[in-house]
Amino acid sequence: MTWGAWVNVATEHGARGVDGVSIASIEDRGTKGVRAFLDELAAEVKAEIYRPNPLRRVNIEKPGQPGQTRPLSIPLVRDRVVMTAAKSVLEPIFEADFLPCSFGFRPKRSAHQALEAVRIAANKGAGFVLDADISDCFGSLSFDAIMAEVAKRVSDQKMLKLIRPWLRVGVLEDGVVTDPVTGAPQGSAVSPLLADIVLHVLDETWARDGKRLGTLVRYCDDFVVLTSTRARAEEAKARIKVILEPLGLQLLPRRPGSPAS
Repeated sequence: MTWGAWVNVATEHGARGVDGVSIASIEDRGTKGVRAFLDELAAEVKAEIYRPNPLRRVNIEKPGQPGQTRPLSIPLVRDRVVMTAAKSVLEPIFEADFLPCSFGFRPKRSAHQALEAVRIAANKGAGFVLDADISDCFGSLSFDAIMAEVAKRVSDQKMLKLIRPWLRVGVLEDGVVTDPVTGAPQGSAVSPLLADIVLHVLDETWARDGKRLGTLVRYCDDFVVLTSTRARAEEAKARIKVILEPLGLQLLPRRPGSPAS
């Protein structure tokens, strides 16, 4: 297991998983202790006996939405290290395919760049906007869709065998472990990348079949389509629903076609 993966996890100072082991408690062992921890973890992965542990579920308040919460699933520190190491291998592979319309959870891309793309499209005459949000994107992603999209670019069976259990691992809440039937857990180091991999289907399909309707700008599961008419915004919404359905996803109810500003 790479030292870089450990550094990335340690600098985030994340919460404890279900085993109660913290980053600080591992760091207290000193450099040799951390190295022994990583070597043991790497040996498990190499021997194909590594298995992720249940996630600890907490509910955190949504910013700017008092009384509303979203679930956060916290992996063990050891699982976060393996996920981060896997992400460092997977991300460059998929970055080579991702399109310019996608801005969320990608290296050297930001929300400010997404806003600039919106500004440019609006200044080119896009007077209406479909402002869209996917309902419970992380929790609704189809397991089959995730694995199918990953397998298009990754043939290494050992990597695929790592990812599958991360999707299906149980979640501990109020003393009860529940097995998920869909989704990529929010809080997992690799889930944002997996979401972008699946939503790349939307980007590709739009670039091929939908761009006559308007300009797509996506920040993970939030996106807009800037169009010239309300009718085109309505058509864009209908088309996107069809694209998302096989992925297990649905749009939050919103009225399309608001004037761009």
